[in-house]
Amino acid sequence: MNLAKRAPLLYLIGAAVQGLAAVFVQPFSIALFGGPRSHGWETTAFAVSMMQIGLVVLSAGLPLAITRAWLEPDGGPAKARAINGFNGLFALAVAAVACAIGAAAGLEPSILAAIWSMGALAVVLAAQAQLRAETKPLHFVALAGGSSLVAHAAGLVSIVITGPSAAHYMVGFAIASTATALAAVALTRPSLPTREMGAVRIAVVAGLPLLPHSLAMILLSQGDVMLLKALAPPGESGVYLAASVFALGPIAVLAGLNNAWSPAIMKSVHEGQDAFEATVRGTLDRASLLAAGMAVAGSVLSWLGVLIIAGGSPDVTRVAAVLPLVGIGYAVYLVMMSVLFARLATRSFAWLTASVVVVAGLLAVWPSSHGDLVLVAYVKVLAFALLGAGYALMARGRARFSLARPALFLAAAVVVSLAVLGVLHVMGT
Repeated sequence: MNLAKRAPLLYLIGAAVQGLAAVFVQPFSIALFGGPRSHGWETTAFAVSMMQIGLVVLSAGLPLAITRAWLEPDGGPAKARAINGFNGLFALAVAAVACAIGAAAGLEPSILAAIWSMGALAVVLAAQAQLRAETKPLHFVALAGGSSLVAHAAGLVSIVITGPSAAHYMVGFAIASTATALAAVALTRPSLPTREMGAVRIAVVAGLPLLPHSLAMILLSQGDVMLLKALAPPGESGVYLAASVFALGPIAVLAGLNNAWSPAIMKSVHEGQDAFEATVRGTLDRASLLAAGMAVAGSVLSWLGVLIIAGGSPDVTRVAAVLPLVGIGYAVYLVMMSVLFARLATRSFAWLTASVVVVAGLLAVWPSSHGDLVLVAYVKVLAFALLGAGYALMARGRARFSLARPALFLAAAVVVSLAVLGVLHVMGT
């Protein structure tokens, strides 16, 4: 089996490393901090969440533009390297300025370390976008491990050596993520943006609608945590965050495999409409089936996962039985996003995701204020389903496909999660 055929498997390994890094480290960090409701854990979890949010903003649509540019028949690699260089310089400049402003404003050291890590991880993300277009999954996996498992492990080692504080954890994380960013630059050799300003301008124009989209994705991904932190009784956001890995895991796996799926879609756009549509339909079927499998397995095995990462907390288990379902809507969204970006049809990104966020936010206010964590989790599942359906509607004019299977898979997964919650209730957990 050659490297190209092994690429999806290697990307899956990379995604597993990225998605499960928190699972490996979280039990130890929660124990050292003193439990899921401890101040140290809540602060660290919040800093990590904010870091992931900022990473989305700093990257916007440029990683997709890097992949798309590399696959262009005319001078693609040179264009991709210039966009890569622009992405990295922009991210690091913004992170440095934000750190300076934050330090002057007296932000906590953990938040400052998270802000710098955003810039470093944006460099890694841009490099990974180029590597997936080059079909270099081994390098991709190495960067995935450095930016996730190694970084979290560095944070854990830091609090073991210096004491359990959020600042110590995030400084360790920042050091490891910076080292990974340096490795990313060495592997991809980005160029100055001035070498291909035309390609950079096209990438920025195509990516601009993804800035409001990225901001909205922040709220869609982390808005439930923000609402709970603002409205729920003290400590409830920590419980919810302890279960959030059951959503982040499937999302990370799907995002990892999308590193193989997205280039295939973007390459097929140059091979004629029939080949393009066949690639889209095949990718959608595989992505939704995998997401459904992870949703059912995650829901059924939630009690075991929570036993490992949070000592078997009943409150965490109930939320964990629901959150894996977000992957189904997310899978549809990933495929449709690639379809639209392949055609440079990105205008709908400017408003569609924000509309989903408004609907989801309104639905989540009441359960958040009453501390109903399970209902908050179901609202998140609905939000991602609406996201996938909305982008599928926008992609209808670009390719022919059917959403019948994803819809059926989601309905079945909801039934399974309700059954699991029923069993947990009967068992008194």
